[in-house]
Amino acid sequence: MIKTYSYLLLSLFIITSCGDDKGVERTSEKDQPVEQKVDSTENTSGRFVKDPNLEPNVIVAGKIKNGQHVPLIVEANTDRGAIVIAKGNSDAEGNFNLEGAIEDMGVYQLRIEEKIPQGAEPRVVPMTLVPEDSVYMTMDFNNYNQSVRYAATSWSEPLNRYMDEMNKFVEWQKSITNPRQYQQKELMKMVMDKKKPMDEFTMDYMKENPANPANILLMTNLVPMMGYENYDIAQLEALQAMHKAYEKEYPEHPMTVQVGKQVAQIENDYNEFKKFKENNEAPEIALENPQGKVMKLSDLQGKYVLIDFWASWCGPCRRENPNVVRLYQKYRSENFDIFSVSLDKDKEKWIRAIKADGLIWDNHVSDLKYWDSEVVSKYQIKGIPHTVLIDPEGKIIATKLRGAALEQKLKEIFGK
Repeated sequence: MIKTYSYLLLSLFIITSCGDDKGVERTSEKDQPVEQKVDSTENTSGRFVKDPNLEPNVIVAGKIKNGQHVPLIVEANTDRGAIVIAKGNSDAEGNFNLEGAIEDMGVYQLRIEEKIPQGAEPRVVPMTLVPEDSVYMTMDFNNYNQSVRYAATSWSEPLNRYMDEMNKFVEWQKSITNPRQYQQKELMKMVMDKKKPMDEFTMDYMKENPANPANILLMTNLVPMMGYENYDIAQLEALQAMHKAYEKEYPEHPMTVQVGKQVAQIENDYNEFKKFKENNEAPEIALENPQGKVMKLSDLQGKYVLIDFWASWCGPCRRENPNVVRLYQKYRSENFDIFSVSLDKDKEKWIRAIKADGLIWDNHVSDLKYWDSEVVSKYQIKGIPHTVLIDPEGKIIATKLRGAALEQKLKEIFGK
């Protein structure tokens, strides 16, 4: 459910060609939505049971309307695959009672075990179990993911409230059947307005109850999945309060460590964005070149540098490359250089494109993370090709220059 929300939110924005500056700009190779993964719940869901003989210490019970004799699994989703905590079936009335053992607080889910038709969502609802929990859940088989209600635990009430707000937001998103009819700024304002009640509830609750296990799920709403242009610093403050409380309540817990890393990354990126917007400074880029050597933008300080964001799969980028090569050859002896940053995910295609397009300068980098690259949020990239021209002190002179506009700007700088 949490991942479904993230996907729907992003799909409003990632829908057009990689070079369209008039509408929503960012796309994949096939102009399809890309799901952004959120690290807060997947890789460190808790400390899991290694001893199969451990006595059960959690109960997941409830009733599924229209769900007679349904096979159910309580599990933890990890990067090592699903770890099963308990299995069983609902009875003839839809009642179920599953017992299992966990080692510590973490994110778990109750999933219906069934063959999923192509294009359909799996029936799965999240929960944040702690040892000795006895949670009672109700849901409708026909609307399983959206109808869940929790009871009998410390995290039931906030999760119910959060699900209520999230379901309202998801339903609104589904009503936007043609995002192309809106300009980017208009669509962004609509999203932020509709998302505001969920944001406000999440921030207020996390600040008042920072150690509650429910916050592991609530925090996904405060991660800046759309960059920092409209990011509220109060969201970061709520995450910081949560991490501080978790350090006290769950010291050295994998989730506490993960939350700490994520909060630190958000704080760093937010500060760099402020420098980018307020001081007009180009954020540092330090990524590997095709040979695995880390190359830094700051190593070119003292030169005029065109930071060129592109990808082998981006048609407009490839069409612009001959112009960029020509201007590099013209001004390379005039204290001018190019720092190419690829949003590729296939290393071989990236390397082949560099060679095929004759990109003869030395500075080619990528983290091969596609639209999940750290540079996307740092530089507020909404589409490629995207260029940023900086002066010898690292100050931004201009952005989105290409074709004749790029040539004219360089002519102004170098006088020829």
